[in-house]
Amino acid sequence: MVPVDTRTLLLGEDRKRTRQWSIGAGILFLASISYFAVIRTVGFPQIHLLLWWQGYAVLLTIFVAVQAYSNGGIGVSWLLVFAAVAGVILNYGGIGLSGAKPGLLWLVRYAIVGSAVAAAIVGTLGFGIGTAVRRIAG
Repeated sequence: MVPVDTRTLLLGEDRKRTRQWSIGAGILFLASISYFAVIRTVGFPQIHLLLWWQGYAVLLTIFVAVQAYSNGGIGVSWLLVFAAVAGVILNYGGIGLSGAKPGLLWLVRYAIVGSAVAAAIVGTLGFGIGTAVRRIAG
């Protein structure tokens, strides 16, 4: 096992790339919240929600694996997934399907908890894949 300091593990090897990926997370949040706001407003064909979430999770995992391959930094991986999933949940993605839609405060709570759980699962998985590929290839 290669010894790594905590800062490098969380933020990655290159600080410039870490800033770029962090800005990318902000852009990803804005793109996600805007895209799903348009979808919700315009309307969309009824699709099976599990299949939709699976595709989104696979795309996020690949995106995070690319980030982990290029720079490392599990904290940045978590941030990318958190931002993307928060945009979906704040547009009632998967929220209020079988009951009344929650108010704004509850929606923000759901977004924080749901995004944190997704970041822990998908972000860690993508980070592991990207880091493994980088170590095997390099």
